[in-house]
Amino acid sequence: MQLFGIIGHPLGHTLSPLVHNWGFSRYGLDARYEAWPTPPEELPAFMERLRQTPIAGVSVTIPHKTAVMAFVDEVSELGQAAGAVNTLYWRDGRLIGDNTDVEGFCRPLVMRGIAPRRALVLGAGGAARAAVLGLTRLDSGVVGVTARRFEQAQALAREFGVLAVPWDERGAFGADFLTNATPMGMAGRFEGVSPYPAQALSPGMVAFDLVYNPYETRLAADAAAAGGTVVPGLEMFLYQAVEQFRLWTGRLLPDDELRPLLLRTLYGEASPRT
Repeated sequence: MQLFGIIGHPLGHTLSPLVHNWGFSRYGLDARYEAWPTPPEELPAFMERLRQTPIAGVSVTIPHKTAVMAFVDEVSELGQAAGAVNTLYWRDGRLIGDNTDVEGFCRPLVMRGIAPRRALVLGAGGAARAAVLGLTRLDSGVVGVTARRFEQAQALAREFGVLAVPWDERGAFGADFLTNATPMGMAGRFEGVSPYPAQALSPGMVAFDLVYNPYETRLAADAAAAGGTVVPGLEMFLYQAVEQFRLWTGRLLPDDELRPLLLRTLYGEASPRT
């Protein structure tokens, strides 16, 4: 049996075991996927065990996506460009670090024929990095990044050759495409909060909120009310997992089967339709 798993801290109610074990079962693969909570101080020991234990692949999540790069034999071109990896696998006896977050961001846009002309990324963390890189690889027109801490937006903008936008000026940027890569809107203390002024939304705008719990965030509701198009945040998680499964097994998880499974798991039988 092949063994896979996810490392991060905290892992909470991660959906990754559900997705990958479902995929293994669907294709009749002799494999299982587990959750391995790994605090930062335990990462070196885990990576040492990884080389001594028959583990076929690992998902990497917060806070290890950058730190883990020091422990692999090779980082893929995409991982290098993103400055982060979320997928580990073996190739010819070498441990490879790769990134499927960028694919997870881009695929929903390509499938919908969305081609931003003036895109604004809200946030400057790991998800924002994937979004900015994805937008540049899609040859979007003008790309801006904004964050409450302007120096973080400036650093990210310099790295990827895009514009840094002061947080207080985000509504005046004239974006036709927004990505929320902040926790604002997430269930809990940020629920019901939008990172973007509703009055700056307009018909024809596209809002891709990477928050997927709740399904409809305040930003998504505001964008829909303004006549815009909403890309659900669950799509990025879905497609990064699809690409991860492909790297490990060479098989494609059917999104039309996986999406309803995720919706039911997250939102119950009264789950929204996409």
